[in-house]
Amino acid sequence: MTLFIHAPNVHQGGGRTLLSALLGQVDKTACCVLDERMNKSDAVFNPATHSIKPTLFDRLCAEIFLAKNAKADDIVLCFGNLPPLFKSRAKVTVFLQNRYMFGTHDFSRFALGTKLRLWLERWWFCTRMRSNYQIIVQSVTMQRELQSSLGFKATVLPFLAANDEPSIITAESFQNKEFDFVYVSSAEPHKNHAALLEAWVLLAEQGIKPTLALTVSGQTAANVAQLIEQKKTAHGLQITNFGTLKHGDVHNLYRASNALIFPSKLESFGLPLLEASKLGMPVLAPELDYVRDVIEPAQTFDPNSPTSIARAVLRHLNIHLPKTETVDAKAFLAHVLQQDKQ
Repeated sequence: MTLFIHAPNVHQGGGRTLLSALLGQVDKTACCVLDERMNKSDAVFNPATHSIKPTLFDRLCAEIFLAKNAKADDIVLCFGNLPPLFKSRAKVTVFLQNRYMFGTHDFSRFALGTKLRLWLERWWFCTRMRSNYQIIVQSVTMQRELQSSLGFKATVLPFLAANDEPSIITAESFQNKEFDFVYVSSAEPHKNHAALLEAWVLLAEQGIKPTLALTVSGQTAANVAQLIEQKKTAHGLQITNFGTLKHGDVHNLYRASNALIFPSKLESFGLPLLEASKLGMPVLAPELDYVRDVIEPAQTFDPNSPTSIARAVLRHLNIHLPKTETVDAKAFLAHVLQQDKQ
């Protein structure tokens, strides 16, 4: 029996982190098909690997390789959301991490190339999934929505890159940190950086400027990185954008921060939620199912409302701003009549 790990489209974000951890656990008899951009420094690579260029031709070649080499007594783990393009004789498990593969979503904010890729991958997922293939997802919400949308059953089996014991939390743990908040995330539209930045603008307009650390790539997400710099300059925001970080550097950034703020509108799992929680960090997150699938947040908000995000920040910082005061009918009328004297 040979284990095939088929991940020709995984090279960044949480998928890279989990794949690196997995590759460090398999033995040298495994056969792995990987994206050539996969950062091999993140893990001890035990098995032999076949590197694939990120082109349609090479992806097709990878599928042909899998079809030819995976036998009936082998196991294939498809780690990049998609089942084999060609029907496999092996026992196939698909690790599904992308909620865009099914259901109704608004793709209007994505670039044309991304839209085309998503529609192609959705077609691939729906038409190439076989009844004898196993699907593994990372949350009950994913499991429920997948069955409701496509009728596919799935097993919930989330895992983390490491099984470190949680840190011992003391009052001193949250003192003298470099950042009040951190948001570890790539910059797809659903990650919602625009609303987060607008919330920071609203706070600044009230004289409140908490420090915030971000991880937006200036290469792959130049528009969001530029927006961050524009908002910083225009409003004097205390934001530091570190760009893409290695997994170990991400954990160092967590430890330099008091709390995780996570305004994403859509997640299959939300790996940073668990990573931060294991370190004992309070988490501010949307009041959405994917959040409570894995943690109990310290504060919740409406991810579509910058005002709601800003208010959650104020609650966490224990800052109380004056509310609008009401007046009685007499005072209201007096104010109206006073206009005649001005």
